[in-house]
Amino acid sequence: MRVANVETNSMEQVASALRSPERLQSPVLKPACARLCEGDIPIAELGPILIASPHPDDETLGCGGLISRCAELGCSVTILAMTKGEASHPGDRHWQTRLAQIRGAEQRRALNVMGFSDPDIIELGLPDGGLESLSTETLQRACVKIREIIHSRRIQTLFVPAVDDCHADHQITAKLLADVARDYPFRYFFSYQIWLPTSRRLSVTTNEREYGHDISSLIALKRSAIFQHQSQLNVVDPNHTEGFRMPPTLLDAKLGNTESFALVSDPAAWSS
Repeated sequence: MRVANVETNSMEQVASALRSPERLQSPVLKPACARLCEGDIPIAELGPILIASPHPDDETLGCGGLISRCAELGCSVTILAMTKGEASHPGDRHWQTRLAQIRGAEQRRALNVMGFSDPDIIELGLPDGGLESLSTETLQRACVKIREIIHSRRIQTLFVPAVDDCHADHQITAKLLADVARDYPFRYFFSYQIWLPTSRRLSVTTNEREYGHDISSLIALKRSAIFQHQSQLNVVDPNHTEGFRMPPTLLDAKLGNTESFALVSDPAAWSS
């Protein structure tokens, strides 16, 4: 298993990166640029989908329109919750436990809004903000669990965070899933971006083909889903007012008419 060379970044770097601007039309992922790909990929052909979400809300921000479309079409979606998001606001262990419960409930409500009344969420319970510090043994156990989930649900398509995302938890998530993909016959391996990178490696860009999904008819639904994550938007406890607050620039970027994905041709090379 290879998950080394993670580019850890401070929240200041994440905030800096954010300053860079980034119902049914047709049930397909359409090429964002015609010269990048020769055909559309029908969502119905993606098969059972697994979306790897480092923190509760990443799947909504990055793939909310896609999830809603899958619900419309009756396509299976499994959310792999890497962490419980308990580190978004500082506090003692009791508060961290409570925040994890709050964020888990928000994630479930958001998926309800997007059309899944009984969402399939698998929680790995890894430490929020600490994926880059996990031991090799812990990472290997996580990979074994992920493989079991993928096999049991016959997953055909993966959506994972961008490997050069500015958040280290997102990078590690991408590397773990790319490691799993080495020995599993996936149909498609897509990435989605949350925090824009400050630069992009050639090994990443040469293994990506850009796609866009038209969500213009789903924006209101996606917005409603995002706003279920009130702990990331407003103060949820008067004793814990410090912590992460979702920047308006991120909301603007994720509530445009198109969700962007990258089809990864070689996950091993892409994540190296």
